[in-house]
Amino acid sequence: MNLRLTALSALVGISLAAFALPSNACFTVIVGKKVSSTGEILVGHNEDNEMRIITSQYWVDPAMHEDGELIEFEPAAAKIPQVKKTLGFWWSQTLAPTGYSFSDGFVNEKGVVVVSNNCNQTIEKGEKINEGGIGYGIRRLIAERAVSARDGVNLAIDLVKKYGYFQEGRTYTIADANEAWQLVLLRGSRYVARKVQDDEIAFLANAINITNIDLKDTANVIASPDLIENAIKKGTYKPKDPKNFSDFNLRKAYQLDERTSADWTKERVRVLLNYLTGKDFKDEHAFPMSMKLKNKVSAEQVRQMISGHSKHEVRDSGWYHQGMNDICNIGTYDSVVYVLRPNPLFTLAWRTNGRPSQQFSYPQYPLAGTAIGQNFMDPKTATTAQFHATPEQLSYRADRPLYTFLTMQNFLDWQHQDYPIFAKNKRAFEKQAAAEVQKADKEARMLYRVDPGKAKAFLHEFNNYSFHNVLHATEQELHELHHLPIIINSKELSQSSDGTFTVTALSTPQVHMTRVDKEATRFGSPFSNADLEVNRKMPKPLKVEFMDVNKDGLKDAVFTFPIKTAVAFTVPDVDTELYLWTKVGKKQLAGYDIVKIKK
Repeated sequence: MNLRLTALSALVGISLAAFALPSNACFTVIVGKKVSSTGEILVGHNEDNEMRIITSQYWVDPAMHEDGELIEFEPAAAKIPQVKKTLGFWWSQTLAPTGYSFSDGFVNEKGVVVVSNNCNQTIEKGEKINEGGIGYGIRRLIAERAVSARDGVNLAIDLVKKYGYFQEGRTYTIADANEAWQLVLLRGSRYVARKVQDDEIAFLANAINITNIDLKDTANVIASPDLIENAIKKGTYKPKDPKNFSDFNLRKAYQLDERTSADWTKERVRVLLNYLTGKDFKDEHAFPMSMKLKNKVSAEQVRQMISGHSKHEVRDSGWYHQGMNDICNIGTYDSVVYVLRPNPLFTLAWRTNGRPSQQFSYPQYPLAGTAIGQNFMDPKTATTAQFHATPEQLSYRADRPLYTFLTMQNFLDWQHQDYPIFAKNKRAFEKQAAAEVQKADKEARMLYRVDPGKAKAFLHEFNNYSFHNVLHATEQELHELHHLPIIINSKELSQSSDGTFTVTALSTPQVHMTRVDKEATRFGSPFSNADLEVNRKMPKPLKVEFMDVNKDGLKDAVFTFPIKTAVAFTVPDVDTELYLWTKVGKKQLAGYDIVKIKK
């Protein structure tokens, strides 16, 4: 989840107040080797973000670097000396108008995975940082340099000791085929790392999940020397015995209760605990940081976990996903389950390019390289764009496959009546994909014994096949869902305008727009608002007129909307997809058109 570092550039054109809220989301599940059905560590992660998000995947080759080379990530952060040689890595980028420091995922050629969860609102607020501190560099440098999960933990700790961490709190999951660690970094230079045990499943939403730990257990815990002293000094920890700190609880000592008790934090963990145990856990202060299970867990079950929804969510907006109380929520733009294997080439990722409950999960071998269509820039350009995205890079383009996935889930989220058919197709698709990946894995391993290069090339071909297979399946699904052709009757819409514009929804032989429900109709951006909620201020039509616009003998609906509220939470100079959400008869239907947004 992101943290905004600097004042918004003119690119965004929305008031700072709209963004000055704590980042909230992301969800992670870690399964130890002895709990995993295949004996392999599993890491499931939903990357959740607000507003306009563009995700792509890249393979960055290993590289040699010049002496004295400095790395600059965020404009205000520390410039960090580069090492002589960097590793190759798979990079899942989250591109946003002002740049995101804490959202990208990585798997490097040594099989080291890094993802993270925002755990802001801690007692560490004004601690000193050096030269601007470090943020994005933690994950990127782990990808470039770490040869193991433990090495990644040590690298991150060394970096925060030197530069200081500039966010209040965050938990990184750093894993390889042998170990998985959860590393809590706090504003300044304090840290706690805990090794997830082989016989447990660990999980967290967006509050520190590490509770009671034995700081003397240096094989499984790495912590700042003054961690307890600092909490005592600040009054957040009072040991029962001044000489015995066994009752020290990291979550209680360092996380503010407003974060621990936030609905969107506790409810998502509650959903997961209910899935694992069948019981309802209500006291968020007693939530465990991990559990030992009798039954073993498969990658498919982890996919189900991170697709979870709350039984207690009130779904009254018209959309199914309307906030953050679901594990799979309105802000989930990237979802993955990693199966970590001793030979990193065979590490497997089950991915969706959006909400895992509303898309087909498809398999990829990260170290074999990205498929054609998983990105639209080269890695160097994408790196430059991370904190300097251009309007063109953020614009809707029909030939960028990401939008096929997003469009399909946008329709499905509104058109509830179509979900049962999709769910059936999803089960069939993923069952077939599992059979195909098992076959590909077996063949690649046979090739590897003779020629590792040919095995990698084979798996790269599989990545291409798998991605284009899911793209085709999604296009077919979208074809069935897209029932409402619309036309925005303006080439540009200005965020500063107090005027109105019209949208024409064309009737078809199947859908007669004269039966439209005006009160159920909304228009606006499909991306969430800055609170990670559906934009409930999306305008209703001021009026609707019926006329045969395209002269086909059927009366069409011409809606008039206020411009300013319709384009709220959009980005200036970006070609943007805006949706008409409506109800015709008993069916909820949606349509979209593209328009350029101006200030």
